[in-house]
Amino acid sequence: MTAQLDAKLFPLRLESELIAWCARTIVSDDLTARIRERVEESLDWAMVVELAEYHGVVPLLYRNLSAVSSDLVPAELLTRLRQKTQAGALLNRALAKELVVLCEAFTARGVPVIPIKGATLAVLAYGDLALRDFTDLDLLVPENSVREAQAVLSTLGYERRSVVAEQSTPHHDDGPYQVFVKRRTLCRIDLQWVMAHQHFAFRLDHPEFWARRIAVAFENQTVPGLAPEDLLIVLCVHGSKHAWEQLKWVCDVAELVRSHPDLDWNQIFVHASNWRCRRMLNLGLAVAHLLLDAPLPAVVLERLKADVEVMALARRMPASLLSDALEGITEEQAGALYFSVKDSWLERWRLGLQLCRAHSPVSTTPPSWCHGRLPLSCLARIIVPLHREVKRLLSPRIRGAINRWVAFIG
Repeated sequence: MTAQLDAKLFPLRLESELIAWCARTIVSDDLTARIRERVEESLDWAMVVELAEYHGVVPLLYRNLSAVSSDLVPAELLTRLRQKTQAGALLNRALAKELVVLCEAFTARGVPVIPIKGATLAVLAYGDLALRDFTDLDLLVPENSVREAQAVLSTLGYERRSVVAEQSTPHHDDGPYQVFVKRRTLCRIDLQWVMAHQHFAFRLDHPEFWARRIAVAFENQTVPGLAPEDLLIVLCVHGSKHAWEQLKWVCDVAELVRSHPDLDWNQIFVHASNWRCRRMLNLGLAVAHLLLDAPLPAVVLERLKADVEVMALARRMPASLLSDALEGITEEQAGALYFSVKDSWLERWRLGLQLCRAHSPVSTTPPSWCHGRLPLSCLARIIVPLHREVKRLLSPRIRGAINRWVAFIG
């Protein structure tokens, strides 16, 4: 696992580099020396804290700065980071206890459930609840069990707060996932069966997830969790959904790989291909390796090197850590990113048609890094005015029938 990718990231700010060096559970001797050298330079410490908070890596930053350079870092800064870390740890423990209660209630009612991300991820990838920021609990349920899951949450005092429908066409009558909040507490539940965003959807209730789920230990209790191979795919899809805007999502991938050296990589790539997210997996692994030195087997690195387009994209994220943020890819440009990392030519141009029909700016003026941007913009020049004319001439009922047919064949 000593092989490395040759590609380099776009230049990072000095403060961003320090955060990236500290955003890991294992710091090498070489990295320790670099951290100590960097903190002796003239840094904008307010920016360091601001970036760490935005990117959700305060616990890791505090742990490593206090361990390797406490004699060099301003004392008031360490105090502030310690207080934020302690407050986060208290919330994490409270949410983990609630998660045990929730899983027991779901089991008692015979409703299948798998917690994803959050508390189980903290244990599986980081080995410590306190090292991964999370403020809610994501519960995966089969779509056909949503009503039963709602009933379980209601009996535990949870109230429906809002429907988060990030797609124009929801995957359920109530949207792709639902948010519940427990009265007089900080407990928030995201009930999920699909991961969705505008122009993007990834089903989460694959039968394989349920067949391979594992037990995750919280002190003397256990809850279900995704198998590490499945969790890795979900993390890479989730990060790609958000254009890897936050460093903590990169850390999740890097730490899961670091803590599970025996991953079945053949199974991972087979399932990613079957679920049509192979290049999103490649993107997540590339970002984690380039930015956080995620240890990948030589055979995986060769796969990544062969995907030249993905490697070029991986160097541009997270955008807010770059010296020139305009060189990065932001979540606002996610449609162009999805278009660029589709697994096949056919899937790419199906999405291209959707972007054009939605009059998306990324179809009419694609970013310079978008692969296939010239054909996409040419397609938009044809489809966008045609779509406007169709809307003018046809009734909403007929347009709806056409849209359903297009969605069906796509």
